[in-house]
Amino acid sequence: MKIKAGNVGFHIAFKVPNGDTERMELFFETHEAFMRETHYIEGTVEPIVLCYAVMKSPEFNDPLDSTSGETGHTLYGITEIYNGPEGAQMHMQLGQQRAAMFMELVDLTSKYCISGIIGAAVMRSM
Repeated sequence: MKIKAGNVGFHIAFKVPNGDTERMELFFETHEAFMRETHYIEGTVEPIVLCYAVMKSPEFNDPLDSTSGETGHTLYGITEIYNGPEGAQMHMQLGQQRAAMFMELVDLTSKYCISGIIGAAVMRSM
């Protein structure tokens, strides 16, 4: 399925000290398993995920110049896009049913989140 204006998504960015990256990566491993077990990539049963992507990069002193040196932090971004609000809401319900995973997300978010876009409509896409 193609992502289009009006789909609904999440994007969360984290800034993690390099010494704490193992915890973040264990969370993403658990989260990916959850997504694969409970979400669909086609059909009509929600939640249908149109995009699921986790990105990782060292944080550079100058984000536009990878030769500028690193800050000692790692940046992570997670993006999920759903058909509409029903899929996004179902995702949240299913995630909250996994209490340990959800509590870890809440804790990681409170410590390391630097921005979050939650349940927002896609404005533009290609």
